[in-house]
Amino acid sequence: MQTSKHSWRFVQDASGLINLSMRGFRKTANPGAYNLRFKPSQGLDNIYVHYWANIHGASGHEQAKTERNPNKFAYSNNLFKNDLWEWRMRAADYVYQIYSRLHRSNDGWTRALVGYTSFCFLMFNQALIWKIHLAFFVMATASRIRDKGCEPTIDEVWVLDNIFKNEKISKLFTPETYHVIDFDQEWDSGRENPYFPEYRTPVAKFFNADSNTTTGKYKIGDVESGATMTLHFKTMPFSNNKYNFTEPFLVYDMFAEINHNGSYHVEHLVKAEDTLKSKRIFVLWH
Repeated sequence: MQTSKHSWRFVQDASGLINLSMRGFRKTANPGAYNLRFKPSQGLDNIYVHYWANIHGASGHEQAKTERNPNKFAYSNNLFKNDLWEWRMRAADYVYQIYSRLHRSNDGWTRALVGYTSFCFLMFNQALIWKIHLAFFVMATASRIRDKGCEPTIDEVWVLDNIFKNEKISKLFTPETYHVIDFDQEWDSGRENPYFPEYRTPVAKFFNADSNTTTGKYKIGDVESGATMTLHFKTMPFSNNKYNFTEPFLVYDMFAEINHNGSYHVEHLVKAEDTLKSKRIFVLWH
């Protein structure tokens, strides 16, 4: 039985109702960011189901098969055309990142800014002061939503330094032979983390919809030893006013799950209990 493109769209739209396992892990507007050409299908027929995205690169739809002929690749030396596609994809990804995290802006302070900005818009034609207020608070509200919707990051150099200086891990993974298989990092939802009661105060709840912490992981393999490792980490905002040092993504907990030749063990690199003895989470009040 053949399945049409519209049928697959219906199944994807109704997946929340009938609890089907569909591809929902895309976190970028760029269709070429994740290569699914060699990923097996989730169906029983083992036929790759194309992702029907409405945003495509300069070459159109994603290919279901890798083109091996180097002479068939599209090439352009038009600087304006190349810059257009580059900034179009950058802008699409930038807007997508903010849109996918709008729930982080659902706090009392942002709602107050939106309400007052709307009021300034209604008073716009009454006096010059309202025009100034509108311009200022539009920029302030947009900047806050942009900052809340940004993609979380981590200092990868610091992470790799801590991995390779560990004696047990360095025996299986080396800087010359390791490779990163997968990476993921996202903001934690809610304020239920038992380590950080500071974000459950009324003032902190007014300015924050969550605790500004993130959870992520690396999947790393080694081509020589054949070992694989899943590195889990958690970050928190930290500010040391004494030394004027601020780290929005300070790693307070990190451990690695290592598999090698059928053996499995866990190696703790950073323990939350030890980190929180000398460092306290920074509460954002703006």
